Amino acid sequence: MSTQTADPAAITAQAHAADVRKAWGRGGAAHPADGSWSDALLVSAVRRGDLAAFAGLYRRHLAVAGYVARAECDPGNDPDDVVAEAFGSVFGSLAKGGGPRESFQAYLTTTVRRIAHRRNIQGRRRATLGYGSAMDSLVLSEDSTIKAFESTTLMRAFHSLPVRWQAVLWCVEVEGLKPAATARVMELSPNGVSSLLIRAREGLRQAYLQQHVKVSPDDPCIDFSRHLGKFVRNAVHRAARQRLDHHVAVCRRCHEALQDLKEIHEAMASD
Repeated sequence: MSTQTADPAAITAQAHAADVRKAWGRGGAAHPADGSWSDALLVSAVRRGDLAAFAGLYRRHLAVAGYVARAECDPGNDPDDVVAEAFGSVFGSLAKGGGPRESFQAYLTTTVRRIAHRRNIQGRRRATLGYGSAMDSLVLSEDSTIKAFESTTLMRAFHSLPVRWQAVLWCVEVEGLKPAATARVMELSPNGVSSLLIRAREGLRQAYLQQHVKVSPDDPCIDFSRHLGKFVRNAVHRAARQRLDHHVAVCRRCHEALQDLKEIHEAMASD
């Protein structure tokens, strides 16, 4: 047994992990809105003390967390323990008013990797001062790193998508899962994943373009400007296209916004 002084934060996280297993393991009570609430609503509910809301987050993201843990863990490092500690750590952060502000899944998978890497280092029983110091820096800057990541235009576009589109894009584009593995995570067929991924990628392109258009609730052109991203991608019906064509012909501001989007779109196509 190690004679090193236990890390209080780790002890706290492990205690929360035990609570997670008891409260949100198999047979845990489902949140009434588990199937319809977004991650953001469930996270807000957890911060208000709603434990059942965290049960919804736990079930929704357990498969992805498990896959990441299995990919990151060395032999002999139990992925289930890593997942439990990660959920416990995230729950502890939320209970104190911290934790994820935007993407719960991004925050969770980063936490899973951090814990898996820490356990891998401990399990190897060798001096890794340089690597250990780098990991310490990563842990300390985790929240700021995720905040910076989520503040980008691309991530704002990502968060505007339906949850299922976010999930398939995250699995394939970020986690690098193959369609077969993604199918198991999302409980779909590989063909279903491929079809969903096509729609999600196109939706992300449209949303990314739309993020470059400033639209306010009192914008007199909102009925037109909120569709410019789709317009550039040729994803609006003929009647809507005709109305937009007429509007941008007489509205200088929307015409200029459309020209900007076309330039961005051309840059995207050339990448």
